[in-house]
Amino acid sequence: MSESQLTYSSFEGILDAVRAVALKHPDTTLLVGVDGAAGSGKSKLAKRLAESFDDATVVHIDDFADWNDDSNWVLSTFAERVLAPLVAGITSKHQRYDWPTDSLGEWFEIPATGIAIVEGVTALRSDLRDYWQVGVWVDCPRELRLERGVARDGEGMRSKWEDLWMPGEDEYVRSHEPENAADFIFDGSGGS
Repeated sequence: MSESQLTYSSFEGILDAVRAVALKHPDTTLLVGVDGAAGSGKSKLAKRLAESFDDATVVHIDDFADWNDDSNWVLSTFAERVLAPLVAGITSKHQRYDWPTDSLGEWFEIPATGIAIVEGVTALRSDLRDYWQVGVWVDCPRELRLERGVARDGEGMRSKWEDLWMPGEDEYVRSHEPENAADFIFDGSGGS
């Protein structure tokens, strides 16, 4: 889908959809998937959505990956370790991957109540799609994503962005077509 074909949804439209599903299913964990390429604005959107609810938790897929993950953007155990327990009403407990030290860090829990907003590259991959009650693809121009990434990670990481991460994301988008699985497309460039 080219950028000119995209129809963007407003934040309010996405928020209304999450509220509607939460009202229909008050006794289950509502799962929201927020996908997009690195630097697109996924984390910002997920945080903004979570701040709109009293019982929302943001889950970062990056907390489950590491530098050595050569699985072409497929974290094979994420569904069974995180999503399946939440669907079953079980709190999920994990050790966060600490990127700067390349090691496991602090423990954290994902409560099996309220709303779990899962954000990260691969959230809308084909094997996870059935978990989401609401799915969002965050769209953003490549140049802006690279600019944001280098600003956040430092100029020394530019080659990782250009030579490793962005090509890996391109392959993920080609093979899984996550934007076509989304209920909503959001403009992460700051335009909405």
